Amino acid sequence: MVLTFMITEISSLQHPLVKKWVKLRSEKEAREEHGSVLLTGEKMIRDLSKHISLQTLISERPAPEIPAQERYVVNADILRKITGVGSPDGFAAVAEMPKPQALVGKQRIVVLDRIADPGNLGAILRTALAMNWDGVLFTPQTVDPFNDKALRASKGALFFLPFAWEDGAAFLQKAGAQAYVADLEGMPLSGVSAHPPFVLILSNEGAGPSEWAEKLATKISIPMHNDVESLNVAASGAILLYAMRPK
Repeated sequence: MVLTFMITEISSLQHPLVKKWVKLRSEKEAREEHGSVLLTGEKMIRDLSKHISLQTLISERPAPEIPAQERYVVNADILRKITGVGSPDGFAAVAEMPKPQALVGKQRIVVLDRIADPGNLGAILRTALAMNWDGVLFTPQTVDPFNDKALRASKGALFFLPFAWEDGAAFLQKAGAQAYVADLEGMPLSGVSAHPPFVLILSNEGAGPSEWAEKLATKISIPMHNDVESLNVAASGAILLYAMRPK
């Protein structure tokens, strides 16, 4: 049996689908309305296609080996407009947006408290997945993890890592778990003996921990030398996520 695929070619920057895909990349409201996200980059798309169903494949050349419900071939100008990348590698895709899940009862949760930079957020998500953490909680005012920069940095980690959106204090009250917050004034990491269930709070890059985190969590720090004042939240998060990972 020979499988055939219908491929539609789009050559106009003003095509309605092109406008829709741009909105999926650039507007949170459009992502929520359609329940879909735009993926950028051949490697991420190929890797994810092994585990999830792609709604749409958008590429500069046919790629029948990548499973997708719909296929479109576009030129480089259209792909640049869709992806917002100056030199895209020839691939974009649309996939169903992962849905939030209940996190209460999970053993190791990272709480991202008002993280503002999508690159930092994406790097933390990728690390949390690699270190086998059980889930991630986004507090209000945290950057959307499904915007294009966060998705590229996370390599699609939220397709595999359970997540939820909730007020941090309310979640801690329900979860009944020990909480730790990264803070320059905290006890050294080497002195921490964390027993699940627990949460690790990583806070806003400039403002630091929220008031609720200051009150409810034990402060922990990464000892540093050479008069270095602090680490980027993605770097400090990676160290803490590794040190407190499941053994």
